[in-house]
Amino acid sequence: MNYIGMDIHKQFTVAVVKDEQGNKLNEDKFDNSEYNFGNFMQQYKPEETKIVIESTGVWEYIYEILEAKKYEVKLANPSRTRAIAEARIKTDSVDAETLADLLRANLIAESYIPPKEIRKLREVTRERRTFVKQTTQIKNRIHAILIKRGIELGYATLCESAILWIRAKFPEDKIILHYIDLLEYHKKKLEEIDKTIAEKSYADKNAKLLMTIPGIGTTRSLDIVAEIGEIDRFSSANHLSSYAGLVPSIRQSGNTLHFGRLIKQASKTLKYILIETSWSLVRTKRSNQLQEFYKKLAKKKGKQKAICATARKLCCTVYAILRKQEEFRYS
Repeated sequence: MNYIGMDIHKQFTVAVVKDEQGNKLNEDKFDNSEYNFGNFMQQYKPEETKIVIESTGVWEYIYEILEAKKYEVKLANPSRTRAIAEARIKTDSVDAETLADLLRANLIAESYIPPKEIRKLREVTRERRTFVKQTTQIKNRIHAILIKRGIELGYATLCESAILWIRAKFPEDKIILHYIDLLEYHKKKLEEIDKTIAEKSYADKNAKLLMTIPGIGTTRSLDIVAEIGEIDRFSSANHLSSYAGLVPSIRQSGNTLHFGRLIKQASKTLKYILIETSWSLVRTKRSNQLQEFYKKLAKKKGKQKAICATARKLCCTVYAILRKQEEFRYS
């Protein structure tokens, strides 16, 4: 069996090949292209080769090249690959060799590789979050320019009426008109993305099930489906809650057990979605069990702790719905 560790960068890759005894068979550095990967891998049969790559910004492109050639590829979690992070001598060659050794010893801390359809969903949902963030930045810049000009905007938000007012007020101010044009462009693109997300949500059975939960619409349902991926990879609701960062950190020494803040190594996106959904859920008019849970806990622990606990309960509800393939039921 051949074990290949690949240290991937934006433009190039360093690959080290080892056998089962740890002997280095080959080492090469080549530019990232389908031709170069094919040229390097042609001497190694897929059934006799295992490959490990690190989860970097370009891993998906490399993974799809190797996957198409039928190779078994593992994705290493960089934050948990401490042998590389703590190495005193750190070069691309040493990193690739260490990855090969960890693979050979079956000690790779793997990252989840979603199926291709889930990866495509993530592209759409994450693109929307990027446009929302950029839109907010543009709005803040417009408000800052108006304050600098000593102008008070007579509208609560930058609605269509506010934009028309600004255009009439500053017909020759190129800077502010530039940002207004950017804002309108982003709003138009967001409408297009939202339309695509709505179509995909109604076409996805899991997203349609999640939309039966109060506070979850087309966007949030697809967000949750994309971030969770395959529900079968979680053995329990607690496992999913841990992945979402909604369980407390634990420190134990002897007979002392201390529960701390919520764990940080988690899916920040899923955590954010579940907490935001929980706020919407507890404010819905129709009473439901999660809303009642929040109200009781908020009186004892305060709103912040109560909403985090509600988000965890919502996470468990999401797990049950996706596992059992049943709609949300009001108690």
